[in-house]
Parts: sequence; C-alpha cells; structure tokens
Amino acid sequence: MSVKFKALLSLPSLREAEVVAGEAGLEKQVTSISVLEQSNVTKLNKGLFNQADQYGSEVVISGLMTISHDVDAQVQTIKHLHHEGEIGLILYYVGVFIPEVDQRLIEICNELNFPLIVMPKGEPSLRYSEVIYEVIEVIVRQEMEDASFSKQMLEQISKLPTSQRNADTMLKMLTDRTRSSIVLTDIRDQILNTETWPRINTLDLVYMISQTTNSDIQEVEEVSIVKRPIYHNGMEAMQLYMFKENQPLTENMVKQTAEVVQIFMNLWGQNHEIVNTQELVKAILHDESVKMRRLGAILHIDVGSISNVWFIHVAKPALRNEVMEWLKEELSLRFNVLLVELFGPTIAVFMDAGKMHENIETIAFEVSHHLQKEKVKHTIVQYLGMNTTTDVQAAYIKMEEHLAQVELLYPQQVIFTQLHFQFATECEKIIVEGERSIRQALVPLQPLMQHEELLDTLAIFLLDAENHYAKAGELLFVHMNTIKYRIKRINEIVHYSVTKLPESLTYYRAIAIWRLLKNTEKG
Repeated sequence: MSVKFKALLSLPSLREAEVVAGEAGLEKQVTSISVLEQSNVTKLNKGLFNQADQYGSEVVISGLMTISHDVDAQVQTIKHLHHEGEIGLILYYVGVFIPEVDQRLIEICNELNFPLIVMPKGEPSLRYSEVIYEVIEVIVRQEMEDASFSKQMLEQISKLPTSQRNADTMLKMLTDRTRSSIVLTDIRDQILNTETWPRINTLDLVYMISQTTNSDIQEVEEVSIVKRPIYHNGMEAMQLYMFKENQPLTENMVKQTAEVVQIFMNLWGQNHEIVNTQELVKAILHDESVKMRRLGAILHIDVGSISNVWFIHVAKPALRNEVMEWLKEELSLRFNVLLVELFGPTIAVFMDAGKMHENIETIAFEVSHHLQKEKVKHTIVQYLGMNTTTDVQAAYIKMEEHLAQVELLYPQQVIFTQLHFQFATECEKIIVEGERSIRQALVPLQPLMQHEELLDTLAIFLLDAENHYAKAGELLFVHMNTIKYRIKRINEIVHYSVTKLPESLTYYRAIAIWRLLKNTEKG
C-alpha cells in the first residue's frame, strides 16, 4: 500500500536528484504525492492543508517560486509542512528561480529529519508530471501486489500522535487506500463518521445506506455497496458501509477494511460512542451537516437556532480553559442555546438570539471588559446573523486567514466584526495587486507624505478613535486641542475635510492601506 521514500530515488525521473538534507527521513513510507506553489504560510494554515487530514505519508513537489528569494519564508514553509504531516520536499528549479539552497534550509530539514531532494540544478525544462506519474505508478503497483494492507495500516495508525489517532483519520486512510466512500453508523443506522472518495463526492449516502440490505456486496445504481457489522465486547455495536463507484468492491478489500476498523475500535475507540459538545463544534465548523444534526439531536441542542458566533483568542494557553468555563457559566443565563468549546487554540462560542434579545455586541463589550479587568490578553471576533453552518465555516476560515491583517490595521481594538474583516480583505487585495494599485490608493495622502506626525495622527483619529478628538488625544498622549489643530492642518494641506462624508471614506481607506504597509514593514 506504500513504498519507502528512499526506494523512489531509483526512479528514472529522480535518479539525478540529490538528497541535500534530512536523509534520516528516507525510511518513511510514501502513499501519495502533491504539488505546492502557494507559499504564504499564513494562508497555508487553512487554505491548502488541514492537520486533521494529514497522517505522515505524503511527499510535496514545489519550486517555491513565490518565495524564491525569501529564505526566512522558505524555512517557515518547511516547518509548516512538517507540522502538518508532510514527510519531504522535492525541490525544482534551483539555479532557475531559487538561486541556491541556503544553509538555513538545510539545517532545518536536518533538524526535522525532513528529506530535501533537489532536482538537477539550472534545468528549466524539468516537469513535475514526470515524477508524479512514476511515483503514483509505483504506489498503485505496490497496492495491487500487496492485497493485505490491514497490518501495515494499523502500524501506521499506532505511530500517529494521540490527537490524530481517531476514527476520522482512520477512515481517511482507508478511503485513500480503497478509493471508496466509507461510513460508520450506530446499530440504528445513524451516521457516526463518514469519509468520501473523492473528497467532493456528492453521493446521497443516507439513501445508499437505506438500499444496503445485507452483508453481501451488491450493485445499486452503478455503485458497489456493502455493509459489515463492527463488534464491541462481543456485541454488535456499529455498522461499516462501503460505497465504490465505477469499479466493484472486492471481498478481500472489504475484509481488510473491516479488520482495520474492528481492531482500531478495540484498541483506540473504546469511547467512540461517547458524544460531546466538542465533536458538535467540530462538525459545525467543518460544515458536516449530517453529523452535526445527529449530534445536535443526541445532545438536545437546536443547531438550527444558532445565529451568532464569537471566536475568542486568549494569548496565554494556560488561561483558555479557565476563560471557557467562565463563559459557559456567565452566558448560560442569557441564551437558550449555547455552545462554548475549544477548537484548536480558539474558543468558539455559538449562540441563539438570546433569552431577552439583548444586543450581542453589548454583551461582547461586557465580556471583554471582564477579561481586561482580569488582565487576560484577548481578542473577540464576532459574526452576527449567521444563516447556515456553511456561513459559519466561511466566517471561521476568513477569520483565520485575515486576523493578523485586522490586528495590524486596528492595533488598539480587541473586538472585531465581519465588517472589519471585509474591509481588511479589500485593503489587502489592493496591496497584493502591486505598486501601481498601491500608489493609486495612496494618492489622497500624497500631500502629507512629508509629514509623518500628521499621518500618524490621521491614522489614530480615523481608525482607532473613530473621529473622536478626546479619544485620539488619549491615544497620542496629547491634549484634545492638539488633535483638533492637527486635523485642521491636515484639511488645509489636502484641501478637503477628512472628517466629512464622502471625503472621509476616501481618506479612511487610504490611511488604512498606509498603516498596513507601515506595520507590515515593521513586522
């Protein structure tokens, strides 16, 4: 079902490649290969990789072209790939895009036992497809020859970190090996876990389950389907369903899959039947509608009534559980439906409209005030009026992708809304478009470019003080009249009033882009 990394080096497409670092990692098994050309590490986190989906068997091909001259970014990318479960990098176009492999890159790969394979240098004619084809061909051939995959897969599962050794990861591994969709249900056929092949598969699994009549492999609407019982303590506890399109399931494949599931549940799944709110939060943020509804029904939580979401970041990890428990106690008095759970480092808070229909933003200010009083460094991101869990998932992804930019843009704030993220995204888009776009956006500020103090004052006044002279004075440690004088001076220089609409909108966006650029350079 897999081959050792070092065995791939004898392939014709890799024969001239050089192992420059991380040689100890060549003993690892390879089950897949993928291409990476997005090397913005902040976007890698939620965009291309998800730690729950990785289980230490994939090799990455890349030219690192977007960061070819940024060694710091190259090092961070290697760290991130290793953290997310990738096992090595085949690096293309050294001497074409990347001038050379920096010593720091070699050192981090050696430290992590992360093989760095460099393709022949100075060769612009190299093609990713050659290595991809040969590697996949070897893996598929190995899978065909090795019909007994259960033992090796169980060994692979046993070596996973405890946080990844769960039913979802186990099913992902099985779907990748069998190229079939797999579902676990309880004895009443309520879905517990599901993984599809391919990931975007649109099979109606609930319908397919209803059509599966016995433990024999059967064909339903060009889909090969089967179910097998899974036992716990000698009693039938779950049902395993497999669905494969275009090709028939084989008895050996089903037997091997059932064996992996059965042994996994005996060794590591003793508490699999225990349902908790953390699993429900995970299902909501992953937009797993079937699982979410099932868990909601079991926990007697009306998921459909959730319309408001907070994502709270607490700087000190040791304080997160304490803050979470306080939130549960405090907010339970004010909401009919309340979920407060950790999702990674983030405290996710899901609420309905509230018992007294209070202003959710006011409650957020009260929570923030309490945390500040307790000297807990934090940020609160609130998304209000969510209609579906798809909206919630999109909000979480946007928050993860753009929180750093929002904090750079509004360094004095700790409470943010979806409008902050929408505006920050628009500003970032202008910056990403390049120098011409940036120059055009900064035209309104051009007369002020030689007046750093006035630019800082305008940024504080518009972005942080929200046009309040007294608050701007407090933030700049000067008298309110000094702020008034500076704003008057700014108006005179630019020949517009920066405090009146519609002019203030133009200057608000311009000074925001100026601040983002300035703070990014500092960072």
